[in-house]
Amino acid sequence: MRISLKLIDNSLDIQNDIAKALLPQSRQIMNKGISNIRNFLPNIVNKYIINSPEYASLTGGVLKYELGIPDAYNKIAGLLDIWSKNIDFKYSPPKVIRSQLVSSFSASMIRINFEDVLFTDLAVVQDSLRGYNLPWLQWLLLEGNSTIIENYQIIFGPNKASRTGNAIMRQTSSQYWKVPSLFSGTVSDNWITRAIVDAGPEIKDLLDKVFS
Repeated sequence: MRISLKLIDNSLDIQNDIAKALLPQSRQIMNKGISNIRNFLPNIVNKYIINSPEYASLTGGVLKYELGIPDAYNKIAGLLDIWSKNIDFKYSPPKVIRSQLVSSFSASMIRINFEDVLFTDLAVVQDSLRGYNLPWLQWLLLEGNSTIIENYQIIFGPNKASRTGNAIMRQTSSQYWKVPSLFSGTVSDNWITRAIVDAGPEIKDLLDKVFS
């Protein structure tokens, strides 16, 4: 007796049917993964910002006195809150294209030009005694090593006229002031971008975990 078999569908049709069958499960996995990323990504980025040398200096080191910020903890907490709430996901749910399951997503948390925070009260130090505002965040993130104030220098030491109590700017004919080079930044290389780069491996671990 001779038996013969004939495949009605070709291999591409079979692959397409398998992909369609897996589509509901794939969407469930992606939706759960996106939800976990939405929950954990801000915490990871915020952790690296807080653990940075710039944060330590702003809240209790040289930058606190150089920039004259008495309430850096509160200002930075406000910035982190804005960035966490502004996280934007672009998500394309799984679909079948050429017999393959295809999906994509991207997440953005901090705008590259920082325009979402630079024009808030958090980004300035208000000096009511002298009647002006100092854009400390713009200086720190964007001005690099450029001279910001000419003919002035920082004098460290206890002083009642100081906003922080331990430094004051004095006029001089031969000095100038800029952000200390150790902490200065430009639009492509600054406190926040460096923190995000440092957070990269942990962000990758998160992605591997939620989509494994």
